Amino acid sequence: MLQALGLSADESRLYHLLVGSGRSRIDRVGQSLGMTGGALDEILTGLADKGLVTVTDDLPPQLIPAPPDIAGETLLLSRMQELQSAKAVLRQLTKAYRKASGAESLEDIAEVVPEGTLAQRYEQMQRRACQEVLRFDTAPYLVDEDLNTAELAQLTSGVHYRAVYDRAAMESAGAQGEMRQYAEAGEQARVLGRLPVKLLIVDRSIALVALRTDGAGPPGAVVQIHEGALLDALTALFELVWASALPLGNGTPAMHGKGELSPTEIQLLLLLLSGLTDDAIARQLNIGKRTVNRRIRDLMDLAGASSRMQLGWQASERGWVTTADVHTLQAGGPG
Repeated sequence: MLQALGLSADESRLYHLLVGSGRSRIDRVGQSLGMTGGALDEILTGLADKGLVTVTDDLPPQLIPAPPDIAGETLLLSRMQELQSAKAVLRQLTKAYRKASGAESLEDIAEVVPEGTLAQRYEQMQRRACQEVLRFDTAPYLVDEDLNTAELAQLTSGVHYRAVYDRAAMESAGAQGEMRQYAEAGEQARVLGRLPVKLLIVDRSIALVALRTDGAGPPGAVVQIHEGALLDALTALFELVWASALPLGNGTPAMHGKGELSPTEIQLLLLLLSGLTDDAIARQLNIGKRTVNRRIRDLMDLAGASSRMQLGWQASERGWVTTADVHTLQAGGPG
């Protein structure tokens, strides 16, 4: 129907009838719709004011429908102008809202989201996304739901999602099945041992941040961040964490261990993570520098790492080496 263009249900029904039948006598149109008198006159007046119908001076009067492509386009443009005006009013109301909530001095930076509106705000922000949503998935969760239906709908419509999951959050009941659905819908996902903050960024223009991420109860204060230096910093944080996180395959992390590597490869990793140069590693292992470079590249390929820094993170995530291993090596010397 045409209610989106400002027509009532009856106006839409009458216009549909006229478009299908062409020029018609007003009394016959009234009979077809079961309307007479003042009710019919009111509908015709509304259609005439919108430029969709012309009432002739014939006796009895006849109705001529305007071409939908011409008259409809005019109505559409008018409606769009009204929506733009409404958007401007909403911006003014937003300023008044932030001022009333006591954040006048910080209105261009952030606002605390009232606890009762958190679930609604979380969904609204995702559904306004046009290009990209970035998120850190870790407890405590902002909403009590088994599945983020807004994400699935946005993924279907072409919005790009990238998510980094906290390893502890992945071990919660039902997490694997939920992540698999997101992955099948198109989400790109990675995992990190511990995430620094609970975060959602939409189109790099607005974000939600939970001020507490210890997982013990509700998330505490949740702040909405607007465009500016703080949002830029949070976006940069996401990209740094994303670069160092372990890619997930089919929604589940690869669970490996030291048994996947040879003793020489583990020793090479330990030397690399201890900060030694390639020349120093080559001397310690009694191999050539080019061999060191090739073996490091092989390890990066195995781990799916794009940099040596990411290799270090993923070596830890996969259990190839531990912080204690590196400390032991450093304390005992590289020999």
